[in-house]
Amino acid sequence: MKLTAFSAGRPGGNSEIYLKEALMAAEAKGVEVELIRLTDCDLHNCRDCSPNFCLAQTDVTKCPYGKDDCAWLVEKFLDSDGYIIAAPVFSLTPSSLLVTFRDRVFGPKMDVASADLGMPEPEFVKGRFKARPGGLISVGGALTEHWTSLGIPTLYTTTFSAQTEIVDHMNVFGVADRFAATLNEKWLQRAHALGEHVADAMLTGDHSWRGDTDRVCPTCHLDMLMLKPGTNEVTCPICGISGTISVKDGVAVVDWPDSEENRAQNRQLIDGKKTHLKEIFYCRATYYEPYEAEAKEKAKKYESYKACVLTPPSRQKK
Repeated sequence: MKLTAFSAGRPGGNSEIYLKEALMAAEAKGVEVELIRLTDCDLHNCRDCSPNFCLAQTDVTKCPYGKDDCAWLVEKFLDSDGYIIAAPVFSLTPSSLLVTFRDRVFGPKMDVASADLGMPEPEFVKGRFKARPGGLISVGGALTEHWTSLGIPTLYTTTFSAQTEIVDHMNVFGVADRFAATLNEKWLQRAHALGEHVADAMLTGDHSWRGDTDRVCPTCHLDMLMLKPGTNEVTCPICGISGTISVKDGVAVVDWPDSEENRAQNRQLIDGKKTHLKEIFYCRATYYEPYEAEAKEKAKKYESYKACVLTPPSRQKK
């Protein structure tokens, strides 16, 4: 069993320290481990270059950036049996490197639900689509979660398409300076436990939640809510399930029904991903394809309006 970890932090920095603590714990359980520093990788941002769908949809090497490390990263993920990713928080969210990794490595080409809707598995996958257990580590320097609140939610966005089932996550705060991670034993112990939890999930096949249980959402185990104005209805913005909120004895309580609708909207389930794909197909077939020629004709107005577009220095003729 191979556990592959990805770090979007600086080499040897706090994110990597927690990752290595987790990997040491997993290795002690008998799991093979490996760590990839995304800062070492040649990884370009997604350019959304195709007018219809990603050119790497069927062959990851067909991306215009085919010579960078994206295809290698895809292979390393598909060859893994477990996944951990760590990233530092910059302005509430992880760095742009994390988002680049997500957009290039995952997305539609790695969507495990596509086969359930009759779409052929991309050739490069070679039967390696499967549910993997995973862990998330977000590291921030603020004294509380107030300035690190979008770290774990953003890391979650790397997990949906490939059906990585998160069994533990930790939102570190109060760790800002280089090597400061070594000084806080509490967080090191949490990282060690996270590594053990992912390894245990890999070895047993039980991908149920193993982290802290005192969180609002029973699916992603986070505390973020979207409130529908004028109602008592709430939705988790991470996993997408809905419930109702009430106050009992001065305490806010959310009831999350185990309903067919919630399963159909849950981004962490195959059912939720199938719902999303069906929405995309319906939107295209209903609102675009019948009017495609009209859309292209109307777009000429904006294509011809070029006076406002600036040329950056790197593209200016010397």
